[in-house]
Amino acid sequence: MHTDFTAAASFTWYTLGMADSGDRQAFAASTSADRVSILHDAALLPAIGPDQFNASGYAAAEPVSGSGRGGAWFVRSAAGDAVLKHYRRGGKAAWLSQDAYLYLGDARVRSFAEYRLLRRLREKGLPVPEPLAAFCRRRGAVYRAALLTARIPQAASLLQQADAGRAPWAAVGETLARLHRAGARHSDLNAHNILFDADGGIRVIDWDKGRLTSGPGPWCTVVLERLARSLRKDCRLPADELARGLAALRAAHDGALA
Repeated sequence: MHTDFTAAASFTWYTLGMADSGDRQAFAASTSADRVSILHDAALLPAIGPDQFNASGYAAAEPVSGSGRGGAWFVRSAAGDAVLKHYRRGGKAAWLSQDAYLYLGDARVRSFAEYRLLRRLREKGLPVPEPLAAFCRRRGAVYRAALLTARIPQAASLLQQADAGRAPWAAVGETLARLHRAGARHSDLNAHNILFDADGGIRVIDWDKGRLTSGPGPWCTVVLERLARSLRKDCRLPADELARGLAALRAAHDGALA
């Protein structure tokens, strides 16, 4: 099941102007009460519309397993293989709405914030996915959002690697130290959002509510402890073996930051 954000035929598209270096922000006009905004990489996706943020807008959209609340699909975009993510609520807030957020200005739109953060992290040479486009549909006081990022080829999660007994714990720790040294703070680091590509390269995904700080601090321990809790909950390794892996990860992380 998926959510259709818009009926694309009801919108008249025009370009308002450049939002950031290399990005283009487009706005949709409609006779309805909706206001649609899209921030995208004009070099990778020169033409884009609301249909590209709906799973039904693609010939084939494959749900991403282990994607938390079930709001992500693998799709084939004009820029290549991609991941489409719809922002979904969790906890008690989901009782009111699964995907509607209070609109507090474009700067606070979650898809736009994650898109811009990914751009900044990639400019620093950090191992995160390439952002392609961000979407916001506002109606009255609330909005719904989506993000399109480049797909990491043949990706396997840290959880999958750990379950198979081949997790490179030290390499993961060193990769996280690179991010932390740059001040990149992940808000929900877990065993599903550390991915390995076909060549063994490591990427950290799902930067919703993440932020860029002035540098490492006590928050690094908070991030690592959250990751450890995720692994202790879901990993099938014997407890002593997992403990050794986590100790190796932490030692490599702390050593790289020293």
